[in-house]
Amino acid sequence: MILRWIGTSALVLLLQVSFPANTAQTLRDRYGAPISENFLVRPGVVATASHGASGHVCEIVISPERLWNSTLDSVNVGDLIDEVVPKGERGKPVIAGFVNAICFPTMDCGGSDEVWENVYIFHNGSTGNEHYVRITWRRGECRPADK
Repeated sequence: MILRWIGTSALVLLLQVSFPANTAQTLRDRYGAPISENFLVRPGVVATASHGASGHVCEIVISPERLWNSTLDSVNVGDLIDEVVPKGERGKPVIAGFVNAICFPTMDCGGSDEVWENVYIFHNGSTGNEHYVRITWRRGECRPADK
């Protein structure tokens, strides 16, 4: 009986040591505050927000909850973008265009973009068949160190 209890206790302890990041708090204790968060904004649609050092949002990626071979065709992407970053917060429009890029091996870098005074919005894919939308704020803390 005691051997069974020792064996079970050892197994439980081994499993806890094998999976050190089994809770959000464990991850925070080990690595600090998260730099991004995921939000379910519609059934099947996720917004991943990345933060700058001040805690302000620097980037939001809107994508299907299931990424593999999925698109945002079941939602009105324009309404979702307006909800996440209303036109009044974007500033003045600067320019918009098409992105015709080739990325190996997936060949899925094309789309369209919009440059606003305060944000840059990239749509990957075509209208009704978008893989994701990336919204990037154009402020100092959100730019890569080399730019």
